[in-house]
Amino acid sequence: MRDKRFLAVLPCLLATSMALRATPCDGVSRILTPAEKAAWAPAISRQMGLPFLEVLQVFRDGDWRIVYVGTKRTDPAFLFYRGDPRQHRYIDLWAGAAMEDEEDDIRAWTAKRAPGFPARLAACFAWHVTKHRDL
Repeated sequence: MRDKRFLAVLPCLLATSMALRATPCDGVSRILTPAEKAAWAPAISRQMGLPFLEVLQVFRDGDWRIVYVGTKRTDPAFLFYRGDPRQHRYIDLWAGAAMEDEEDDIRAWTAKRAPGFPARLAACFAWHVTKHRDL
């Protein structure tokens, strides 16, 4: 009887364990307030020369940020910032698709294009776009 109960609970335990598994994004802040969205959108729109965009997500480590934006004219893009997007222009941007096996290449691209970029944030970004883009 005891074995049957354990087997009944096992799928729940496995699912919980997988959900709690560490990822390269652990320790990277994903908090984006409504006030930040509203303040950053016009500044980033000007930087990109677009009349409109929507700030969708942010990845933050210290003073560095990756801001994910959606526009009506381009593919959604990840913009790399050192500092607040209202006061600093983005260093580089990345858009498009990534294959699951390109994680190391994307991490290396980030280090090359944004010198001084935090390794943890680069690893999170590379993992996110190759393994968990829809999160």
